[in-house]
Parts: sequence; C-alpha cells; structure tokens
Amino acid sequence: MTLSDTLVIVVPALPVTAAAAIALLRPAGDRASRWAVRAAAAAFAAAVVVAVVVAVNGPLAAVVEGGDGHALFGLYASRVTTLLGLLTTGVGLVVQSFASRNMQGDLFASRFFALASLLTAATTSVALAATLSLLCAAWIVAGVALASLVTHRATWQPARRASRRTLRSLWIGDAALLVATLVALVSVGEVDLRSPGAAASELAHASIPVLGGNVLWVVAVLLTVAGISRSALVPVHQWLPTTIAAPTPVSALLHAGVVNGAGMLLVRLAPVFGSSAAATHLAFAAGAITACYATTVKLVRSDVKGNLAWSTAGQMGFMTVQVAIGALPAALLHIVGHGMYKAALFLGAGGSVTAHHRHRQRPAPHLVARSVRLGVALVVPAAALWAAYLVIQPHLSSAAGVLVTLFAWATAARAADGWLRSAPFRPVPAIATAALGAAAGVFAYIGGLAALETYVAEAIPGQVAEPVSATLLVATLAAIALVVAVGWLTPGERMGRLRSRVYAFALTSAPVASSLTTRGSSTGVAPVPESRHLRPDPELARSTRSR
Repeated sequence: MTLSDTLVIVVPALPVTAAAAIALLRPAGDRASRWAVRAAAAAFAAAVVVAVVVAVNGPLAAVVEGGDGHALFGLYASRVTTLLGLLTTGVGLVVQSFASRNMQGDLFASRFFALASLLTAATTSVALAATLSLLCAAWIVAGVALASLVTHRATWQPARRASRRTLRSLWIGDAALLVATLVALVSVGEVDLRSPGAAASELAHASIPVLGGNVLWVVAVLLTVAGISRSALVPVHQWLPTTIAAPTPVSALLHAGVVNGAGMLLVRLAPVFGSSAAATHLAFAAGAITACYATTVKLVRSDVKGNLAWSTAGQMGFMTVQVAIGALPAALLHIVGHGMYKAALFLGAGGSVTAHHRHRQRPAPHLVARSVRLGVALVVPAAALWAAYLVIQPHLSSAAGVLVTLFAWATAARAADGWLRSAPFRPVPAIATAALGAAAGVFAYIGGLAALETYVAEAIPGQVAEPVSATLLVATLAAIALVVAVGWLTPGERMGRLRSRVYAFALTSAPVASSLTTRGSSTGVAPVPESRHLRPDPELARSTRSR
C-alpha cells in the first residue's frame, strides 16, 4: 500500500478521531469546536490531495483483499467517489466553521461537534467505501448521527418529535439497505464496489438461497427503497420538513450532504440499480411525484427554512428522475451543485430579513412591458441552448437530452423573468443584462455537464441497462404540464374553488406547522427553547441584581 493509498484512509479517519476525542475527553464548547474544525480542515485538504492524485494517476484503493482478489474491506477513490468526498468534507468544514461562531454559549455545543464530525466521517465513508458492507454500516451510522443532531435541543418537544420521526423514517431505508447487503453476501459474497459492473453480473447469475429467484432485481429494488427513504421522497417524505426544528448548522449539514443519499447510492451502484426495470421505474415514479408535490408546497410556504426544506425535497425528486432515466453525470452535477447552493442558503437564512429590508431600499425597478419580458425570458434561453448544443455537443441519451434541455431552459427563463421584474435599470440595460445572464448560465450548465461527463467517463457508465424510456418521460412531463395549464388557466367559479382547495391542501399538508407549535397554543408561534441551553452571562446577572 503506497502513501497515496494510505491518504484515502485519512480523509474519513480525521473526523472520526475528532468525534471520539470530543466524546471521551468532553472539552468545553470552544475547545471542541477548534478540534472539530481543524480535523474537518485537514480532512478536506487530504480529500483535495486525493482528488488531484486520482485525476492524474488514476484510482486509489486502501483495501483488504481475499484470495480471489475481491475487496473484503477498505476505501476506494475514483473520480466519482473523490468528487463526492470533496463535497462531504467541504460541507462539513464550512458548516462546523459557521457553527463555531453560531453556537457560542450553547451548553450542548460539544455534543453537536462530536456528532457533526461523526456525520461528516460517515457520509464520506459512504462516498469512498470499497465494499457494500462498509457502505451499509456507514449509511446506518450517518442516519443515527443525523437523528441525534436533530434533537440537539433535547428539552424542546418539537425537536424530540422531529428526531423520533426522522429516525423511524430513515430506518425504513436503513433496513432495506441492510437486507440488500445480507442477500448479496449470502448469494455472491462481498460486493466489490471497485467494479460495480462485475458485481451486477454476479448478482444477475445468482439466485436467492432457499427462496430461489434472481438476486439482482431484489437488491436493486431494495437499494431504491433505501435511496427513497434517505432523500425524503414520497411516501417517506414527511421527516425532512420537521427537521427545521434543528439548529441552522444541522439543517445545512442535512440538506447539503445527507439528503443526497439516493443520488450517492444509486450513482455508485448504477450498474446494479440500472439493471432492473422495476427499480428504475420505482425511482422514477417516486421522484416525479415528489418533485411535483414538494414544489407545490414550497410555493405556499412563507417561512424561510420551511421553504428551503420543501425546495430540497423537490430537488431530490428531480435528481432521482435523472438517475432513473440514466443521466448519471447530470445527476452527479446536480448533487454537487445543490449541496453547495443549499448549504449557503441555510447558513444565510438568519440574514434573510436584513437582505429583504435592503432589497426594499433599492430604487424602484423600471417597468418592462410584459410582452417584452416574456419574449426575452422564453426566446433567449432557447436560442442559447441551441447555440450551446452546436458548440459543446454533450453526449446525452434521448431521455437525458429532453430533461436537461427542459431544466436548463426553465431555470434560465425564470431567472431572466425575475431579473426583468426587479432590476433597478432602465429597460434597455435591464433587457441586455437579462439576455446576457441567461445565455451565460445556459452555456455554463451545458459546458459544465460536458466537462463532468468527460471527467467521470471511466468511473460510471454512460447508460444503464434498463433506464426509463424517453417516451414515458415525455408523456409524464406532458401530463404534468396539461394538469398545471388546465388548473391555472381555466376560468369559472368551480375551478376557482378547486384551486383554493389545492392551495389549502398544500398549506396544511406540511407537518411543520403542527410540529413546531405547543399544544394548546392559539398563536401558532414556535416556542423559544428553554434558557438552560445557553450559558448565563455573569456580568449581565450582576448588573441586573444591582439594579
């Protein structure tokens, strides 16, 4: 084993060491935060070095092998796994650095940093695991650490209820992954994740002892169930909105890293997952339903963290649809981009009121004619996509091409329209900047996708064996568009009542409103956590007594 191979072990080992040291030595909150942040920084630095070595020299492996050359235990760094490892360690570093300031004076700060370090190590191990057994163990540890972090405010009843619900929901997926691991172990032995394609071939030719039947589709469906649970997809979706009872750093860790579980698991095991039509279609159905439902609820949420939570659920649904149609590089890009973006949004949630106030102080925007605004928003992104495909030419299947095109066009169109509504410029400069920004965004997305495809081409397959067809994807998108158009544009009192019912359903279907209020409260305002979570200020106490 070379020094570079050993460095792969260091990446998750440093946060684990910090978690163990904090748990055993019980330092004060300030010291615990320093230990955790320094370990996270060192782990991220090691992940960067590993990523550079892998990009230049190829994969690294720190594994114990059996007599047949199969991995029995260890870690494996490929271009895909190092990218995911950079995300988990980077998010862990940023969030814990933020928490070292945000949680000053919190009596449970040491507990938080120990669990946050453990969660970072577990999610990094999920990304780098060389065997399915190690991945399963790290997956379960991450779920337990997450549920424990959610109940950081242990005496606050909503946090305790959120933790219990989170643990129950996650255990559905954990149990599914554990059963899949056991079935694979009994059937073919340890699954070597260094070559998931070979593992898929072995599982396809194996049968379940005693029961008989093909092992591959059973394992693939169980992996899908595990991903559905961890990424809060319908029907196991209600646990995610309740976690806003947790402190902001916990929410950032969750939404930026842990909740991407379906993407991390199914992309890493794409040859196994993608070899079963039942698994891909189950993932597609759960992802499409979640994307529609969560986006609908998001549109009616008025609180910042609740809006972000339902936005994450919708994004996880869209990401799972990408995996189901075989657009693996697009899903990987979505995992990384969403993780960094959502971490920044959660960590900046506390300043949203100030930002809104500053926005209101800006000069009033100049009105741009509606027809001009819609023309720019609809036409410019479409033209930019046409030009981008001519210049860059990414390698996309039919279904992936449809979904990527629609996503890029809709995102750029929405951004351009929003800019034209609020830009404090005269109409001509506002239109010019909107068109330039939309075109730049489209080229950046298509170019980034093509670059990522090239970078990970040797690590993940370009296609899966049984993807959801482009016909089914287009039919689903057309049905969604038809329902939205009919519900939004059809006049009449009856349709108005139907829209009101849909609005009321979306507003009341989220569990957050009931979970974060005390029983018998008529105000509906979340209670303030008990004061014992903060250390009393001696100077303030003395000055108060003197008065």
